[in-house]
Amino acid sequence: MNTTSFDVLVAGGGPVGWACALAARHALGNTARVAVVERDALPDAKSWTTDKPLSARVYTVAAGNLRWLASQDVVLDPARSATVSEMRVHGRNGAESLHIRATDIGEDELARIIEHEAMTFAIARAAVQAGVLLVCGEGVDVHDGGDVGVEAKLLELADRSLLQARLVIVADGVQSRLRDAAGLVATRHSYPQHGVVANLIAESGHRDTAAQWFLPDGSILALLPLPDIAGASAMSMVWSADPRRAASLCAMADDELLRAINAISGQTIRLRAVAGRPRSFPLNLLRLADPVGKRVLVVGDAAHAMHPLAGQGVNVGLADARCLFDLWSSVAMAADDPGHPLLLARYRRQRYGPTLAMQMTTDGLFRLYNQSEQPLLMAAGDAGMRLLGRVPAFRRTLSTAAMQ
Repeated sequence: MNTTSFDVLVAGGGPVGWACALAARHALGNTARVAVVERDALPDAKSWTTDKPLSARVYTVAAGNLRWLASQDVVLDPARSATVSEMRVHGRNGAESLHIRATDIGEDELARIIEHEAMTFAIARAAVQAGVLLVCGEGVDVHDGGDVGVEAKLLELADRSLLQARLVIVADGVQSRLRDAAGLVATRHSYPQHGVVANLIAESGHRDTAAQWFLPDGSILALLPLPDIAGASAMSMVWSADPRRAASLCAMADDELLRAINAISGQTIRLRAVAGRPRSFPLNLLRLADPVGKRVLVVGDAAHAMHPLAGQGVNVGLADARCLFDLWSSVAMAADDPGHPLLLARYRRQRYGPTLAMQMTTDGLFRLYNQSEQPLLMAAGDAGMRLLGRVPAFRRTLSTAAMQ
């Protein structure tokens, strides 16, 4: 049997997968063999120029995760990211319900909006510089096995080659094939909404402010700061709507789409142009009863997909990587066996509660504002948010939570 052996093998080369690999390399030391299995090769750094069109797929990365990434030598391109220093949330009647400021807790930023490609490239570059290997391929199955006397897992690739690892980290997304192959059962619920994303040009500056509207029809519109596009202030639109409405938004002419957005956001910020056609994607809630198997660990969206209304999906995934880094750095046995069952059990205990709490929060908010048959309940939610938004201690608590 022809195999290549690793200490940690990550299946999936998105930002969370690369962050887990980077955490392993820094925590376990230079002798640790760490690799990422990904179909696509890393882009050429020379291709990342400031005039490259900005992708419509972006992440809201909390300040706490930004600090951790910086501590791992990740350098994000400022030309492809934008600061969020304030967040404004509007209820069904368009009135502002909540206003959160970084200055409430003496900070400069709550989060940063970062393009998917730029973020993935930045973390991958830091990981490769730290000694993480890239294996071009696709994981299709996992098997028990390993060298004589070594507790390990075998990752089978699409070309039938086998890779051996003391720990296989599954980070291949919501539709994870390897999660299912490892026998880790996911409970999945499809939301009756699709997310529609597009980049837009604003008439004036966004003032580093993100805004969100919970609309009477149950849809949710978010406008997020972007770096300037061709010298003009720009924002990212994320509009969660029922599939028929989402398809309609994607089919609209630019001027029609702008009218629809400005009818909602005009009192806060007006948009004047669309920078690229909108696209949509389905929204899911996915939970794992247990993300840990025998020398297998599931992270990121493969373990806990959630509604994007709070922008926390990637943050929860990065928290997975941070937890692994802390465990590997603090437990002596990790250097010899990063996939030891005791380490994975500790990971399970530390991540289960916070992950479930975030999923329950986002799902609860979605359900609260999608009770069309219970208008009084929705109105009560609006009123409660406005009332709490006037309490300084509550705003400070939310500001702190948004930065974690």
